Amino acid sequence: MCLGFGLALSGCLGASPWPLTVASEARYQYGDAPRWATAAADDASWSNVAIHALPDSAGVLWVRIDIDVPATETLGLLVAGAAAREVYWDGARLGATGHVGSSPGEEVPGPMDASFRVPDSLAAAGPHLLALRLSSFHRPDGANGLLLHIVAGEYRALLREPLYGIALPLVFLGAFVLIALYHGLLFTADRRWASLLTGARCLTMALLLVAEGWRVVIGYTYDWHVVRLRVIEALTWMTGVLVVATLAAQFVVPQGRALALGVATLLAVVLLASGSHEVGTFTVFAVAFALSAGVVGWAAFHRKPGARLAFSGVAVCLVALAVARFDFMEAALFPAFGVLLAGLLTNLGLQTRRQHQRHIATLATKARLEAELLRKHLHPHFLMNALTSIIEWVETDPQQGARALEALSSELQMLAEVSNQTVISMAYELALCRAHLDVMGYRKGNTFALATENVDMDAPIPPAVLHTLVENAITHNAYPEGRVTFVLCEERTDTHRALTFEAPLASASPAVRPERGGLRYVRAQLDECAPGRWSLDSGPESGAWVTRVLLPLDLKPISSR
Repeated sequence: MCLGFGLALSGCLGASPWPLTVASEARYQYGDAPRWATAAADDASWSNVAIHALPDSAGVLWVRIDIDVPATETLGLLVAGAAAREVYWDGARLGATGHVGSSPGEEVPGPMDASFRVPDSLAAAGPHLLALRLSSFHRPDGANGLLLHIVAGEYRALLREPLYGIALPLVFLGAFVLIALYHGLLFTADRRWASLLTGARCLTMALLLVAEGWRVVIGYTYDWHVVRLRVIEALTWMTGVLVVATLAAQFVVPQGRALALGVATLLAVVLLASGSHEVGTFTVFAVAFALSAGVVGWAAFHRKPGARLAFSGVAVCLVALAVARFDFMEAALFPAFGVLLAGLLTNLGLQTRRQHQRHIATLATKARLEAELLRKHLHPHFLMNALTSIIEWVETDPQQGARALEALSSELQMLAEVSNQTVISMAYELALCRAHLDVMGYRKGNTFALATENVDMDAPIPPAVLHTLVENAITHNAYPEGRVTFVLCEERTDTHRALTFEAPLASASPAVRPERGGLRYVRAQLDECAPGRWSLDSGPESGAWVTRVLLPLDLKPISSR
């Protein structure tokens, strides 16, 4: 929409029906003599040079230019340069920008760009003499060219000409700002680096638009020209880095942060090693787009969703860069970047939709797991056996029956509390396990215990994972009366927690699989809280059934239940 509006605006501005004459050659002489403004002055001994190659002025510098102007309704002159200047047309003074001086204290810097109307008496078609009296004591080091642009032609066209190059980019300014704000807010919700980097990249492009339009829309004195160029170079560097970093984040490129740091360093070296502003910004974009093509090419090779769409956007930028060359910043950057951004935003929107669909699926899985947890432990068979044992104890040993009923009530209450949670603290999980061991101990006439070694009680764990392992160990083993001790150990690496649960086997036969039925529930719980970042192994080892669970360290910490 922005692109279409910008093109429409450019069409409304339109090209001038009057031809324009651009000066290219000049003669110059150091010194100061008023007669040099007239056509009668002899300049045969003056130095000849291209307009853009005029030297710095160590004092007052005079420049004379022959211009053959076309017929116009109202003749005007546009003079742009990094110097204070007085402008003479066929010996008549048209005006001045700043105050030309023979010393830094005497000179007053003038605007970079100035338009002058030529009196009708001096505006006849044909050859004319333009004379400029200049001084540039306030021109900072690094300014490129004393005079940058001299154009003669229809005065109204000259006033409109600067708008041609800036009209289309300015249309994108509001869009870039809105997109930056949207993705900044989106990052606060989804915490995805791709959202943050997309917002930062659009904000950088908006600032680059402001820096590019500063000269035309606001204007400034020539001593600020190099400052503006340095700002543009810094924003160009940031834009190049963010383009590659955003693509790396969107397509989850391995070692993405290291890649972004390497790109930042490379582009900084390229920019500092360039000999001029135009070469520096062109090379930065060339390297950034080439690296971006490599990133999306890698993503396409690995069949990442949206990679082909992103590659099309990068290809458009590369083609525009090759065609426009050193005029890329002014003529093609923002439309080309708009195409690239449209593709990336489409891809990001598709990723957001897929993330939302995964979230809906996760909610469905969570509801299923809650129902599965309650179904497993409110099963009529379990409750019937527990209540039957309690009824017998009430008749034969009321105190034992009361303790058994209290243990069963405690376990069911704890199960109800954790059924709708993704993770709970290890301390609460162990309390749930011991409540179940108490209930089963009363039922089977055993003393069940759970010993722990180096277990972090505040660490998170999915609810009822260990409880399921304990339950299956008791259900699938015919333990003789006596004491049975289960053991839980914890070890840590730099990235994971390793939990090892050991349940003694009542039978030495390795064919016994006491946890076969419950592992489906355990795996589902692990995949919900840490999708793709967990592992589970289970099997007999030296007279015990050993289950090892590996969890990432970056699960959300739990301070209480």
